[in-house]
Amino acid sequence: MSGYADINVFFITKGVFGFQTASEFCGVGSQWLFMAKNSGLNTEPSVEIPSTDIGFLGALRDSSLRRFAGTTLMWGTGHQLITVSQGYLLFELTGSTLWLAALGAAVGIPNVIVAILTGMLADRVSRKRLLMVGAMVAGIPMLAVVLLLIFNSLEPWHLLIAGGAQGSALAVDWVSRLSLLPDVVPKGILVRAVSIDQSAFNGARVIAPIIGGFILAISGPTAAYGVIVGLFGLVLMAYRTFRPHTQLQPVAHRGIVEDLKDVGRVLASNLILRLNLMFTAVNALVLGGLIFIIPAFAKDVYETGETGLGYLFSAVGLGALVGALTMSWTGGVKRAGPALLVTDVLFGAFVVAWAFSSTMALALPIAFLLGYFNAVHIALGIAVIQVNVPAAVRGRVIGAYELAWSAFPLGGLVSGSLAAAFNLRYSLTILACGLVVFTVVVMLLSSQFRQLRIDSS
Repeated sequence: MSGYADINVFFITKGVFGFQTASEFCGVGSQWLFMAKNSGLNTEPSVEIPSTDIGFLGALRDSSLRRFAGTTLMWGTGHQLITVSQGYLLFELTGSTLWLAALGAAVGIPNVIVAILTGMLADRVSRKRLLMVGAMVAGIPMLAVVLLLIFNSLEPWHLLIAGGAQGSALAVDWVSRLSLLPDVVPKGILVRAVSIDQSAFNGARVIAPIIGGFILAISGPTAAYGVIVGLFGLVLMAYRTFRPHTQLQPVAHRGIVEDLKDVGRVLASNLILRLNLMFTAVNALVLGGLIFIIPAFAKDVYETGETGLGYLFSAVGLGALVGALTMSWTGGVKRAGPALLVTDVLFGAFVVAWAFSSTMALALPIAFLLGYFNAVHIALGIAVIQVNVPAAVRGRVIGAYELAWSAFPLGGLVSGSLAAAFNLRYSLTILACGLVVFTVVVMLLSSQFRQLRIDSS
């Protein structure tokens, strides 16, 4: 999820599906904490979490949580502004969907590699320092883009290098950030803290594209990239104020090969997990294909400017936020198998409908709906993994789940290439139809998946 985790990371709290205890909580990205627990790292003695929920406002009274969630909002806004600005500027410079495809590859490939490396480092070095490194990796290349714009020397390949830096920074940030959260906030509010932190990130997905669109329209890309640099500078300073109350003391590790073997044995013995990871990869590929090609649709199909581009991104983000909140408010869905299948088909259908919409008035509500059903599908998928994985390898399997999300930026490579070979509408249609066909095949061939349930017992 993280993969390109800025677009689709959601949370599950104890109250969403009713199957977790507070000590078992594992949100997206927190797999490395569980890897630490399950690989022999020494941690401080556990502290019992109070059974009484102090509530949203009670949790926000904790200054460490407010500081952490505040940096998440700034950090998420920075990365969302990069996503909007990079695609917009690259398409303005080249007018080519192949360059958008190259941008997807430039973000995705480093993201996969760095995520694996950071996962190992997060159990060995200071997570706070890793966060600071992630902020610098994201911010310094954007400062270079600002200088190139000022001196009128920017070339398309410069943006690809910046994209590679963003993909690397996202990997470092997500793994470090969600691994550090339990070390920063009091244990008694951990579950609530994760939901608040993820809500802050989803809020950034809604406001950042609108802000970016206005800045691009009024002041141009130089100002937009300047704001990005400023945000990461503020984030870096905020990280320095973090005071973790827990420090992991590393001991001998069994090694990467043995960890991978454990994950392989679990996946080989569990059809549901294998199918769910396949769903995740295919789903991420389609969503990434949509997100990376939105700038081309905004200009060539909807004939809208920078502000309209911001609205399109925000509509998807708003749908995702409402979808995640829906799962929290309703308590989830017990018949997870049918729900996963239906939401995936609806997501694919709305992607096709969006591809063939001809006006912004039609595109915006459809973008909201596809974001909504995608969010519900993802939340269910996380729950399925959590209840189907042995505790001893749960973290590493969820790590494989996040690795499957690395298909997200690679979706930009696929959709951009298809758009160059056919056209914009057909590129998304081919991707979405592939998703629907895969879902229908699973529905017809796997009775085990159709009967899948999430029960509180």
